[in-house]
Amino acid sequence: MKHRSFINITIFLFILMYPLTAQDGVPDVGTKPIVRGVYFTETGCSHCDVFLYVQKKKYEAASGVQLELETYDILSAEGYKRCVDMLAERGLTFTVFPVLFIGNNVYRGSTEIETNVPLELAALRETGKLRPALVLDNQSGQSLATQNQSEQSPKRGALAQGPGATPSGGELGLDRLAESQSLGKSLGILATIFSAGLLDGINPCAFSTLLFFLSFISLRRYDRRSLLLVGLSFIGAVFLAYFLIGLGFLQVLRALLSAGRATLVVKALVSVFAVFLVVLNLRDAHLARQGRVNESALQLPAPLKRLTHRVIRSFSVLPLFMLGAALSGFLVSIIELACTGQVYLPTLVYLNQSALSHWSILLLLLYNAGFILPLSLVFMFYLFGLQHEKLRAWYGSRIVLVRFFTAALFAVMAVVVWV
Repeated sequence: MKHRSFINITIFLFILMYPLTAQDGVPDVGTKPIVRGVYFTETGCSHCDVFLYVQKKKYEAASGVQLELETYDILSAEGYKRCVDMLAERGLTFTVFPVLFIGNNVYRGSTEIETNVPLELAALRETGKLRPALVLDNQSGQSLATQNQSEQSPKRGALAQGPGATPSGGELGLDRLAESQSLGKSLGILATIFSAGLLDGINPCAFSTLLFFLSFISLRRYDRRSLLLVGLSFIGAVFLAYFLIGLGFLQVLRALLSAGRATLVVKALVSVFAVFLVVLNLRDAHLARQGRVNESALQLPAPLKRLTHRVIRSFSVLPLFMLGAALSGFLVSIIELACTGQVYLPTLVYLNQSALSHWSILLLLLYNAGFILPLSLVFMFYLFGLQHEKLRAWYGSRIVLVRFFTAALFAVMAVVVWV
């Protein structure tokens, strides 16, 4: 009897436990299934943030499956190394981001991720298992599904055709259109960044400081070679200081936006600030047209203006005039940030969240090249004989135009920071 009771209890426990073991690791009925993945994104990437904080919730609600992601910034040393190592384990190389590892598969690029994540969640909901590993096209890095064609999204028709399939003319046309649109957007970003740097370079704060520098060194009676070295040292130091400042602000932005949810707040603040600067630039343009430039709101405060002049005068006491010019250029750039930063900071936010932000260093160099271009041209004109008084008069007659162009830049910035 004792043996029969033991057997009966064993059979009863087996019957109770069987549904749990039969589901192959899927949670109980009534418990929301969970899928875990690793997502390599970029801090400030707008498409990545939309997936993480908008689309992901929609996919979860539609499928009834919870998607838990471990996220890494692909631009960090740790994130990049981890992504490369995980791809290498699957025989793949890093070509594009974002990258999502989920279940048996890896998806690369926003389009591929957005297409396949709903299919992964739906597969778990309908079959109790994640999708099997897909065949990978090692040349393009795109996934070629081994599922039925009915499972595939029409946006990625090429995925359902198999490794040996040849894309149709329509698909080739769509690919070329996508490439041309991507190229157009990239060129637009480059043009925006460079234009912002150019307008910052003709900012009255930066320009007036250069004119004071030219008028001061004209009293020193340098020969042309020494004058060239002094000017290049000053402008080169301005470039270096501005680049380092931008690099520091980019790191702060990445830390600030690392939580992702702060992105919308920062964009909203930048848009409001940009609209405010549009109004101030239009007001200053109106004052300049009436000959009241000294009443401009967007100018370096008088104490800081006097400080920049004092710094420039101090370089002449150093025995190495090139070193003195470089030091004065570096310090003046930091002081002037109170005025020139009006353009620089919104541009850095736009740069950080643009589609090309993984090229942030190159974009920062492009911005600073635009910034020093007007300074370099004015200095070259002065070097070849144009008097600084004439340069000052020429710039003064165009200050209204500068204000209007700057207002237009901020108007564009208020909009494109959301694109």
